[in-house]
Amino acid sequence: MSPNFPLRTRGFSSNGPKTLVTSVQTNEAYAPFAHYSQAIKAAGQVWLSGQIPADAEGNLIKGTMAEQTQAIIQNTEAILKASGTGLERVVKVVVYVKDADVMPEFASVYDAAFPHRPARSMVEVSKLPAGVDIQVDFIAVV
Repeated sequence: MSPNFPLRTRGFSSNGPKTLVTSVQTNEAYAPFAHYSQAIKAAGQVWLSGQIPADAEGNLIKGTMAEQTQAIIQNTEAILKASGTGLERVVKVVVYVKDADVMPEFASVYDAAFPHRPARSMVEVSKLPAGVDIQVDFIAVV
């Protein structure tokens, strides 16, 4: 089930011409994350906030790394769709994990979703939001 993400628009200016910025906000189903912008759309790009493994109600997915990765990709796909783009337009991915040994299982799901092979970085960290094992940042073009 794809969540419905309403768009909010506001102006943004920084020593140059005004640029349209669209903030993709969560709906009521995403109440635990309502204070975050799910993505910012500016200058032909969409910058997603870090995606953690959660379902449409905001409940954390505690399954295998493959299940967690699938949840992240599904949420990302919905946010990108609401932003006017899609997974095939992702150009940069940063993966934060508590244990780098999970990367082969992560890749088993990720590689199928991103056959165009966007640039990707991986960082092993000691702690992530909400105690999750993985968080992924995405940048896409519109």
